[in-house]
Amino acid sequence: MLLSGKHTNRLGVQKIAGATNEVIEVRNLERTLIDIAVRPGYAGGTENVLQSFRRALAKTSVGRLAEMLQELGYLYPYHQAIGFYLQRAGYDPESLVTLRKLGLEYDFFLAHGMKKTKFDPQWRLHYPDELS
Repeated sequence: MLLSGKHTNRLGVQKIAGATNEVIEVRNLERTLIDIAVRPGYAGGTENVLQSFRRALAKTSVGRLAEMLQELGYLYPYHQAIGFYLQRAGYDPESLVTLRKLGLEYDFFLAHGMKKTKFDPQWRLHYPDELS
């Protein structure tokens, strides 16, 4: 996958050494979590996204996620989706205050084309029934 970061000034892109010491550019953990929350279909769906957040529990910072979200400046309230995933993944509720402060003004959908949904009033988010 070619990373361009055209409109984000390569936010979250880092360089690592490949198997033969070649330089490979990859997105860091926080940027990857944001990207799959924004487009869950690219990660195999919302259940896979939730599993990814669970696996990242000990390796990521909610503060860094919030800062990166603000830098990305999305029009849609993706911080609500990320907060929902973080809460479901078992992150400390106190750490989620930073995301709540970004606002909870709108009802939002976790993914496109969901059939059966439930509503999480804490994050004002409609989510697939299978994540219950």
